Amino acid sequence: MIILLVTSAVIVTACVCLLGLVLSRRRFQKTPPFRYPVPGEETAPETGRTLEDGEVVVYNIAEKKAGEHLERFKALMAEKKPYLNCKLSIEAVAVNLGTNKSTLSKLINDRFGMNFRQLINSYRVKEAIDLYSKDNSLTMDELRAASGFNSVSTFTTSFYRFTGCTPAEYFKKMSSR
Repeated sequence: MIILLVTSAVIVTACVCLLGLVLSRRRFQKTPPFRYPVPGEETAPETGRTLEDGEVVVYNIAEKKAGEHLERFKALMAEKKPYLNCKLSIEAVAVNLGTNKSTLSKLINDRFGMNFRQLINSYRVKEAIDLYSKDNSLTMDELRAASGFNSVSTFTTSFYRFTGCTPAEYFKKMSSR
């Protein structure tokens, strides 16, 4: 009887250990390297081909609705530039587009391959580059604030993520041209 209990305990312990090993491997699997696209770079889900500016692939009614939300999102970003507000939230953009935050979040993840915050920061990086190209006498802090970034670390991290170099390096290269 005791041998049977000990054997059962050993088997249960081994199963728990094996389950833990499987779950930990799944959690720490490496993801392939990913290059964040700049605003305007989306790909068709099935083919992976780059869509032309303004082109939306429509497969069903849900996709058509998503395409409409996407077009309204792009128009909002281009016309009103809400990303310049450092307190911008996904809820505020969703309300402005007439949808909810879950739908908008899924749309951004599916179409741009990044989350809302990353996409907004990509627009801000582009804005900082545009501002500097118009007036290269602006300081880094002025550029950061004018492009909608609230912190220096987020500005530097986002800039590096989308351009491959720090803001100082990037603007130094621009000035030398």
